[in-house]
Amino acid sequence: MKESLINRKTYKKIKKMDRQEIEAFLAEIYHQGFQDGVVAGDSTDFKIKLAEVLNNTKGIGPKLFERIMATVKELGL
Repeated sequence: MKESLINRKTYKKIKKMDRQEIEAFLAEIYHQGFQDGVVAGDSTDFKIKLAEVLNNTKGIGPKLFERIMATVKELGL
């Protein structure tokens, strides 16, 4: 079953909102999503830069590179 994006309480609250309240509510959701995207983008930038540095470092082959990247993934970076 698909996970619900909103619960029943939030649905009823939205249903009772006027235009200005809906605009403010949607703007807040947009900003939260934007901030989540910024954080995710920073993390991706770090991974890309790390991969570039590791690929250009003498002594780090494909196997060691994969182990390092797996460790980074486990740490959630």
